[in-house]
Amino acid sequence: MKAHRSSNPSTGLFFDAASIAPGERVLLLHADDPALARWALEHSDQVIAFPPSYRAQAQLETIAGLKLDAGVYPGADHGPADVVLLALPKGREHTQAYLWTAAEALRPGGRLYLAGPNAGGAKSAIKDAAAIFGTAPVLMYKSSHRLALASRPDTIRVPDEWANAAPWAEQTRTIRRPEGEYTVVTMPGVFSWDHLDAGTALLLDHLFDRIEVKPGMRVLDIGCGYGILGMAAARAGAQAALIDDDLLAVRCARASIEANGLADRCTVYAGDMTSAVRGQKFDLVISNPPFHKGIETTTAPAQRLVRAAFDVLRAGGRLRLVANRFLAYMDPLRETFGDAEVIAETGQFMVLDAVRGSGGRD
Repeated sequence: MKAHRSSNPSTGLFFDAASIAPGERVLLLHADDPALARWALEHSDQVIAFPPSYRAQAQLETIAGLKLDAGVYPGADHGPADVVLLALPKGREHTQAYLWTAAEALRPGGRLYLAGPNAGGAKSAIKDAAAIFGTAPVLMYKSSHRLALASRPDTIRVPDEWANAAPWAEQTRTIRRPEGEYTVVTMPGVFSWDHLDAGTALLLDHLFDRIEVKPGMRVLDIGCGYGILGMAAARAGAQAALIDDDLLAVRCARASIEANGLADRCTVYAGDMTSAVRGQKFDLVISNPPFHKGIETTTAPAQRLVRAAFDVLRAGGRLRLVANRFLAYMDPLRETFGDAEVIAETGQFMVLDAVRGSGGRD
């Protein structure tokens, strides 16, 4: 066997402690590390990966022999599986969705290996796995990450202490705003899945300040989540394109648009920043950009967004985004656009505005 390396400590635990026999049917859940997929393929030629994001999917598509499914969670048609490898996601309810669907996909006696950082909820995840499988002993602990093994019993049941709503199923909620009600389709794992976050609410309050919405206006919502910003633009009369890297968010945004009767004004894409709309031009780009990568805080996605937004804006077009006050967005905005200003703020958030054509790079 080849020696494998990965910068992800959880992947290293799979290398050291997981076991796959030749010919076993293997599912990789929350599959975002190509190194783990390559390692699994060296042990079995029956490996199916479920990437959580467009970027992960694009990386995994380059691996010969690997089967991909963009459905995020395995369904009944993916079983019976012999082995599931689960790299733990962020969020306990999101993890519970993976645990339950893994248990349903496994054959009785099949094995679930789960690994993740302690700071990312590994202890809670292992506790929840034990609630379904009966036991989930820790096999290895290293670099503040741990890996546990659970064997699927003959019968499984949803633990009583879990929420009434299934975390692996779409949920419908009503968000009431001054401009009207929105029906949103959401599920654990999507950003701010169970409420309208304060940053998005502030951006909605000032979405069209100093902007006249005209027929044919084109709006791009980057990092759309379940789609409320793009839907607000469509309701105001614009044609909206919505993009998210997260495949669950794409699924929910499409369902939200259908639920609100906006399919003729909105198109949802899975993509990395503006990758899905290259060659198109927009009058307005809006975003509540992410500032976490895993459990770390970072401004890298927002800095990439600023540059990508500039490239797809027509002359005179605007970028309008909301940002946490403690994150430094002004420098990349001014470097790219030539100028930017704060048009609204609270103790926690700022709504920032920049116009293409006020200077900046060519």
